[in-house]
Amino acid sequence: MATRRKGVIDRRKQIVATASVLFVPLGLAAQTLGNYVIDPQASRIEIHVLKGGLLGGLGDDHWIILGRFTGSAEAGTAGSWTIRVTGDTGSLKVKDRNASEATRLQIQQTMLGPTQLDVTHYPFVELRSRSVTLGSAPGSLHLLADLTLHGVTRHEEFSLATERAGDHLRVYGKKTLRLRDYRIQPVRKALGAVRVSNEFELVYDITLRRKTG
Repeated sequence: MATRRKGVIDRRKQIVATASVLFVPLGLAAQTLGNYVIDPQASRIEIHVLKGGLLGGLGDDHWIILGRFTGSAEAGTAGSWTIRVTGDTGSLKVKDRNASEATRLQIQQTMLGPTQLDVTHYPFVELRSRSVTLGSAPGSLHLLADLTLHGVTRHEEFSLATERAGDHLRVYGKKTLRLRDYRIQPVRKALGAVRVSNEFELVYDITLRRKTG
């Protein structure tokens, strides 16, 4: 009898745990239902490119910001999301703290030029969501998206931390990407002894504002 009673209790605990997994996400989704647009004044997208090569100590890490971008997100029922972000690659600005203005301008011209991003032919970078699911951390989301850069579209995964305040939703995190995955060759100097790393870090801190009316 005691064994049967214990089995009933264990099954009840399992049912409660399953219900928590199923219904808590729906409750969170209900709080954020609606259409959102990016608030550009409260948002920031940065790119961090690290130095490399045998003489990497002679080079510089690069800190780059994306000046112009737009986007939207739609939070539907059952936790479904549709997200789209478009950035103007010509608005990328080099902000290296230890470089002179002339050096920053030279780096920027190379970055935007035909041997690197080639912004004349590829003026936009775009992200379109494929799926959005709950992440492992509380309040986090896991985004699978198509990222298009330099004419190449790839499936990428992003971890999104979220904070909600009224009609505003903050989404932030970082993602490591590879230049060669997008047919961009890392800049090399001194026969490759000084170069930038193939990997770069995308850092995003986006504030979404719910549309009204």
